[in-house]
Amino acid sequence: MSADSGGIICESDVNRLVALFLQFEGASDPFSMACKEAEQQFNALVEKLYTEQVVPNFQSITLIQFRRFARKHCRLCLAKSGRPHPCV
Repeated sequence: MSADSGGIICESDVNRLVALFLQFEGASDPFSMACKEAEQQFNALVEKLYTEQVVPNFQSITLIQFRRFARKHCRLCLAKSGRPHPCV
């Protein structure tokens, strides 16, 4: 996800995280079923990436830290793409 990570998270996974993040973080109805499902999918993918990619390479990073970083990275990606996003 960054140069510091050594590129362990592939671009397609990053793009999937950003797409899911936009669906729930930028949702007009945060209580909709679609919004809740997108957030669950985002969290599941973050946990999968953490377990499979981060832990073997960076044992000192916790899941909470990685989730926080993933959310921040998604916000930055959305800001760079010019998409409107309420939390940037």
